[in-house]
Amino acid sequence: MAYFHFEHRNMLVRGSLLAEHIVSKETRWSGEGLYDVVTLAESGEHERQEGVFAHLLLLSHQDRRKPPLFRICLQDTEIYDFMSRHCEIDLMSFFTFIMTHELIHIQRFSSGMADFFESRKEDEEAIVDSLTRLLLAKNPLTGLKNVLTLLDKVEAAPLYSSTKIVDQGSHFHAYL
Repeated sequence: MAYFHFEHRNMLVRGSLLAEHIVSKETRWSGEGLYDVVTLAESGEHERQEGVFAHLLLLSHQDRRKPPLFRICLQDTEIYDFMSRHCEIDLMSFFTFIMTHELIHIQRFSSGMADFFESRKEDEEAIVDSLTRLLLAKNPLTGLKNVLTLLDKVEAAPLYSSTKIVDQGSHFHAYL
């Protein structure tokens, strides 16, 4: 089992800040105090989930007047394994992609645009994947094109039918 090292954590922090800036700028949303990020080294094996780079938990506060806290659980092993098989992408760009994706989920859940407990998770994933690609295309960063190109080759992006996004009230007709 591999865990992130100190230098990787610095890239994770920078990628997280960059992702939060992009999501905040494009959606006029502030995630301050709404989420935290843990890695497997911090959360332990009970948070391990195979086949995903990160998963999201909804934690409730003791004080019901406060908004819920979302926890992004990064899957160190899954990320390391993917990176070891695909040296054409850099870790900083990959972290930025993962964090942008997770923060869009949080933005949608915390603003009521989506329901965390919805049983049709595939639809939400498709919408968030498309929004992630759109926001990152609007805010191009060195290395992100390689990440998006690789992810399209490994597994086709789940949304190329605009009706799923249009049904949600947004009008994005883009293949990125």
